[in-house]
Amino acid sequence: MRRRPGSWDPLAWNGPWKGLLLAGESRAWTQTPVTIVLTPPSPVVGGNVSLAPQNPPQDFVLCSWYRSATAAETSRILTCFPHTPLVQQNGPAHTGLETAGPGCALHITGLTLNDTGNYTVQIQSPTSPGLGTVVLRVYGKKSFKSGSVSVGSGNVPGRESSEEPRQPCDSPSADTVLWLRDGASLASSDRLVLSSDNRTLKVLNVTRGDAGAYQCEVGNPVSSIRSEPGTVTVAYGPESVRIDPPGPITLTLGSPLTLTCVADSIPAPSYRWGLNGTDTNQTGSSLTFNPMTLDHQGTYECRAHNPITNRTVSVCVTARFVGGWVAPGDFPVPDLWTPPQPTASWVLFWAQTCQAQRTPG
Repeated sequence: MRRRPGSWDPLAWNGPWKGLLLAGESRAWTQTPVTIVLTPPSPVVGGNVSLAPQNPPQDFVLCSWYRSATAAETSRILTCFPHTPLVQQNGPAHTGLETAGPGCALHITGLTLNDTGNYTVQIQSPTSPGLGTVVLRVYGKKSFKSGSVSVGSGNVPGRESSEEPRQPCDSPSADTVLWLRDGASLASSDRLVLSSDNRTLKVLNVTRGDAGAYQCEVGNPVSSIRSEPGTVTVAYGPESVRIDPPGPITLTLGSPLTLTCVADSIPAPSYRWGLNGTDTNQTGSSLTFNPMTLDHQGTYECRAHNPITNRTVSVCVTARFVGGWVAPGDFPVPDLWTPPQPTASWVLFWAQTCQAQRTPG
């Protein structure tokens, strides 16, 4: 590596220390493992970091730092001597941004992503020579940009208890990948299966409770970002289908009748109405006759159909006329027609029931 401007070799390197260094390097040392602590533990681009051996021997005569996992001369950054002041001899891997500190520490300023890698320290001491390696990882504060993380967008229909929606999380490299549904974090379970890298979430045995807005959050120790929501819609139903008002319905001729079909279904179902076994060609959730005539009494059927589950449920209700005046023309009468007199008694008609019918979905 080319030495940056500003690097220097102390004059002491040409003095008696040189002989000590060469003599020390030629000896067969019994190396003691050395623990190295990073400060800060998660350095960022543009920042500084110190790599400090823990409890270095008080009688060390020199220590050398290497930008590799081994103590190879070609990767040596510097060698320092416990002189007052410290004497630093720069090696082939010195860039001008590394300096030695007390206790064999190595200080690096102006960090870049290229400074990520293995760093090895070799301590030479008459009583306790040591060798240790640490991995330095430099993090970028702007590693994750807005819009760089995403999950499947739009509606992802999953049929309840049959399909297995998969949500991929597309993002740059990251230390952590978290999943959320409606803002609450999700943990792996028997039904929520995560890939080995946590980037794909698979939902087994889908229920309607699995519907919601899914997000993934990726991050490293210094930054994180959350994706825009990807909506999962779970189709089910129709269920709990009913007609309002419930039967039996008793009416007088000429009065209005409005029936409303209600169903629990995702997506909303389509409706068709039948009367006495005949399709009325009415398709809304409500059916209205105003006024009612004799042709309108009988059994009304509502058929609710879900196009995703392909399930159809039918319910029925009966409507009959009771008491009151019957206007001329509602049914054939003789030429000499006498209107009936009102009566205080009411004749109620028994209404049949219609069981709900389902088609397999």
